[in-house]
Amino acid sequence: MRTVIVAIAACALAACYDPVLRDCTIACASGDACAPGQVCGDDGFCAAPAVAGHCSEVLRPDARASSKPDAKPAAIDARASLCALGCTNGTCDGDVCVIDCSAAGSCPTDVHCPANLPCRVVCGDNACKGHVDCTKASACDIRCTGDQSCANEVDCGPGACDVTCSGASSCHAKTKCHGSCACDVACTGLSSCMGGADCPEDCQLGLGCTSQLASCDTCP
Repeated sequence: MRTVIVAIAACALAACYDPVLRDCTIACASGDACAPGQVCGDDGFCAAPAVAGHCSEVLRPDARASSKPDAKPAAIDARASLCALGCTNGTCDGDVCVIDCSAAGSCPTDVHCPANLPCRVVCGDNACKGHVDCTKASACDIRCTGDQSCANEVDCGPGACDVTCSGASSCHAKTKCHGSCACDVACTGLSSCMGGADCPEDCQLGLGCTSQLASCDTCP
């Protein structure tokens, strides 16, 4: 055991010494095993005097995680980068392309969601007068919250589609999601969904659609 300690000490104090050697990474039995500026704590690890004896706290998984609060998984960063490249007519909320038509009378012509990205469209009063085309998006979240919003057809693609028609007289024309793996069209606004909805087979619910019934959600 003494031979190991001497070897570690020789490495730490000579050619192996790294001036940015992290605390709590070298086991020790005395201060001779530690690099300059470190002492041997009573927990058996080399560390700066302020840290020595508290390495169990430094090495806790939650402590290590909290030392980098802004770290994000690489996969999330990659998806966000793809959104930034493809969402040319909106802004990105994480990996979702958001097309904001919430201002009254905005987006008077067709709204097109980008291909291969999840898309959210928010339509305010008298907004989104043209088609809302979400046929190429990987998933659709269309929110017709304003009065008389989404006056023309809402067209969904093969991914999951969620259409909320909460504004009075919203979704005046048909919502088409018969080819979606799951489709929910909620007609909660007064006189909304007067054009009805073209739902996946056997997934009609009132004037809208639901994915809650058996076989109505086939998304992977």
